[in-house]
Amino acid sequence: MAKNGLNKLNFVTINRKNYQHTALGDIVSGGFSIRNHKDKELNMITKKLSKGVIAGVLVGLLLTGLSYAEGEQNDITIAIFPCTDVVMSFKKFHPLVTYLKEKTGFDIKLVVPKDSTELERSIINGNIDFVFLDPHMYVELVYLYDKSTLIRALTREGATSQSGVVIARKDGGIEKLKDLMGKSVMFGPKLSAARWVAAKSLFEENGINIDKDLKSYSNGGCCEDVAFNVYLKAVDAGVVCDHFLVEHEERQQELGVDAKEILVITRTKPVPTRVFASRQKLNNDIVTKINQALLSLNNTNPLHKKILYPAELGGFQESKDEDYNTIRMLIGSKTAE
Repeated sequence: MAKNGLNKLNFVTINRKNYQHTALGDIVSGGFSIRNHKDKELNMITKKLSKGVIAGVLVGLLLTGLSYAEGEQNDITIAIFPCTDVVMSFKKFHPLVTYLKEKTGFDIKLVVPKDSTELERSIINGNIDFVFLDPHMYVELVYLYDKSTLIRALTREGATSQSGVVIARKDGGIEKLKDLMGKSVMFGPKLSAARWVAAKSLFEENGINIDKDLKSYSNGGCCEDVAFNVYLKAVDAGVVCDHFLVEHEERQQELGVDAKEILVITRTKPVPTRVFASRQKLNNDIVTKINQALLSLNNTNPLHKKILYPAELGGFQESKDEDYNTIRMLIGSKTAE
């Protein structure tokens, strides 16, 4: 049954009581009735045989039940919040998902919740096991996660933080942030800590109220979209990730964007990288297997790099809830107990 707009999750329920009754009934009454035998010795042998068959069936059913119980936990669902379109995001994460499947033996599925409300409901209902999201979204629903098993993403350079970068065209007459008063700005999506949360804070610190002092502002998608809009003069300035201009030069050329025409105005304060967290009360063995698989990825390993690079990652590292206090300060959130 599909819930809350998520990808359809299929669950199979077996009534073990009925299954056991049917199996035993078929076997016990199917040819081992002893009431018609007059020979006591044959009777005794047949009784022993019947008991052995029944015992064997019970053991088989027990093992089948255990196997099914394990099967219930074999389907693992990970929620992501991409800044690009869903199809592109699944393509980016496909090598990582494939790796996790091979490494853990689990059937890994990715889902993209519509918003934090849908995410919250789905985790509470047990439809989502892990999340991979920006730190402000983690802080918002921190009570849902196991804070003792957190890990964080590393950038391609191996850093545990990243910044947003405000860009404009060199011929646009904008050289500093104050020059954006009365101008149009495209921020990143609201799910981005660097391009929305930290960027808003940067404007506020520089005395710019984005609701009153800008001509207009919008929340764009991926960095490519934002840079393209700046380049085409659809907006006066935009906010992209700090690694975008260097790492995506080839893609910019494909889009027809000349990076030499783009000027970096300033940078936001660094914010923590994305968080990978498990829901509360998820089986410890599952969490351990998934986390160990992610933590074992090494960006210096050529095979691992092919897994990490498409997702714009440099690896994973263990983290603690306190590592996200900086983002709590930005959004005015208190540390959850």
